[in-house]
Amino acid sequence: MKKFLKQIVYGLFLFALINLIILAFYEYPAYKAIKNKTHKNYLKWTDIHTNKNKYDLIILGSSRMYTAFNPEIIDEGLNLNSYNMGTSAQDIAESYYSLKEILDYQRPKYVVLELYFETSDNSHDFYQIFSNASFFNSTKNKYDLVTDGYGQKGIVNYVLPLLKFNNYIKQDLISLVSNTKEKKKSEIWIKGYLYDTTTVTVKQIKSFEPIGNLETTTFNESRFKKYFYKIEKLAKAKNIKIIYIRTPYPPTRVAITSKTDERDYYDKFSKLKKITYYDLGYYKQYNYTDTDFTDYHHLNYKGAEKASKQLIETIKEN
Repeated sequence: MKKFLKQIVYGLFLFALINLIILAFYEYPAYKAIKNKTHKNYLKWTDIHTNKNKYDLIILGSSRMYTAFNPEIIDEGLNLNSYNMGTSAQDIAESYYSLKEILDYQRPKYVVLELYFETSDNSHDFYQIFSNASFFNSTKNKYDLVTDGYGQKGIVNYVLPLLKFNNYIKQDLISLVSNTKEKKKSEIWIKGYLYDTTTVTVKQIKSFEPIGNLETTTFNESRFKKYFYKIEKLAKAKNIKIIYIRTPYPPTRVAITSKTDERDYYDKFSKLKKITYYDLGYYKQYNYTDTDFTDYHHLNYKGAEKASKQLIETIKEN
């Protein structure tokens, strides 16, 4: 019996040690970036927290949003002061709690929120989610995001680094074997927007796959509706106009996509709920090309100029 208990204790000790090593290995670069004031989420939240009531328009969503909308172009076109608070892998629950945190410091007239299936699915990048939430000043918003936003799964991933960094551990192990780890390039950030000069390659274009649909994604309709209504209620209480956006896809992907139920779903939902929704791939025919993208769904600076001008037009319509 004692031998069995010792094995359990040793096992728990080893498990705890592995988690501590993983935590140190993956959190140290973030700690260093914060110290050097180069961590993008840290800088974004510092701007929100220290420039009180400065921003008229806030952009929320995933990396598709922070590569799509350039506040300098938007500000010039609308005579507003905008800020891009898109963060990597941000989903709709994270957007809601981020908006709650933002509204403690800002009084925007407009919020531009991303709608596409992956923002409301069952797959979550907890490292990115908790990285964003770690810069909330409100302990309650952090706690609610972890417990109410992601439930038991969120709590377990918050406590155990081995789970939280699981995907990144796999990627690093694969890169060690294949020796395909990419060199980190210098980045230009403008009020939360990533000014990316990369252009998708011909090889990448040839490997494009169809846009995800209800069968190929883990879109969770009940999760989407739950946080949609929460966001709408919060915006109404603060007299904020929300503009819902789906950023464009490369035309090659559009051409090979037979099922367009992502677009159809949000189009029907917006008409039913009478909300302002724009699919920028089709709005006023801005004619995106594959070379407006850095990869299969992120815009580069050329594409962002088009998307930013489209957003200006949607605001003027409202």
